[in-house]
Amino acid sequence: MSLVVFLTAVVCFLIWLQDRKQVAMLLMASSAMLNGAAVIGRIQLPFLAAVAIPIPMLLISFSMVWTAFRSLRDQPPKITITILLVVIWLGLCCVPAFRAKLDLRIGCGLLLLLIPIALASRELWLKPHGSSTIRALVLTILGLQAVLMLRRAFCSLVWPHLTYASIEMVPRFQLVLIDFMVITLVFSFAMITLVKDKSVNLYRNISRYDVLTGVGNRRYLEENLHRQIRRACISGQPLAFIMIDVDAFKQYNDLYGHLAGDHCLRAVAASLQRSCRPTDMVGRYGGEEFAVLLPNTDIKAALSVAERLLIQVRELRLDHALHPQGFVTTSLGVAALVPGSGHTAPDDLVRAADRALYRAKQEGKDRVCLAECQPVFDQINEHV
Repeated sequence: MSLVVFLTAVVCFLIWLQDRKQVAMLLMASSAMLNGAAVIGRIQLPFLAAVAIPIPMLLISFSMVWTAFRSLRDQPPKITITILLVVIWLGLCCVPAFRAKLDLRIGCGLLLLLIPIALASRELWLKPHGSSTIRALVLTILGLQAVLMLRRAFCSLVWPHLTYASIEMVPRFQLVLIDFMVITLVFSFAMITLVKDKSVNLYRNISRYDVLTGVGNRRYLEENLHRQIRRACISGQPLAFIMIDVDAFKQYNDLYGHLAGDHCLRAVAASLQRSCRPTDMVGRYGGEEFAVLLPNTDIKAALSVAERLLIQVRELRLDHALHPQGFVTTSLGVAALVPGSGHTAPDDLVRAADRALYRAKQEGKDRVCLAECQPVFDQINEHV
């Protein structure tokens, strides 16, 4: 059993070596090593040390599992509960009557160990990402294992053995070892799966979000544009698109430098995000151009949103000595899909908004213009 646990620790450690930012895997490897060492120590250490030391090691081990799952949710560790559990066990070990009764020690040890195991399971339940099927399977196994541990703890406390052989000969103790091995394996499997999902999501987000501003990049906008047009055609709901350009941005860069230009773009992007709904998709289309995709929004509502975006950027009051108004402004072009007899592609909506943006720039900048001809689309059945 210890060999299986140690091999699990090696696997977790090797996974951590591949990506050392995944501290959760290092915690899982350390936990498995500590778990295996505790089992060996319980059998090999002298009596007093074997009674006092292994359970605190297991408490720390499963608390590390709890901490590992908390780290996946970017939550800090909580060591107070672990310290309290260890102190309780060491306090019990100071009582001679407690040290003399094997079943009492097994029952109390199981009850204490169930606390960090339950806390780790709770963190797994709260984890927002990862396969729900795998999480449900893991939690089911852990739940069944917890029920078995509770039953063994209850039997140890209520129906103790009348004779006390060496601990490795007690069937109940052997079952407890199996419990620890199963729980360690299940937690490790769950952690490997969640860490893999987290890495995949991280790299996917890196490829879909703009590093400088934190909003979506062009790929992000195009993917969502295809998806939302398809959804609009199925549901018949309107879809709007706003193209945004920071006025005289080249002159801004030439005057204040590229670092100031980066700060300007970040400030504009943050202002756009604050001014939009959570369901709206804000992205950097390229250079100083941004775009906002507005699901379930008709042309009138989109115009209102665009005017709000225009005002919010004005209110940033970013100094621009070469701008007629003395501060940074934007020009916006708005287009929306109109239900009717016709077909549209994503490029049609972008092209319409881009033409409106060009007109806004031609008419003096710092304004909103509507596309003169809105793209038309046919509503289609959902099963198509």
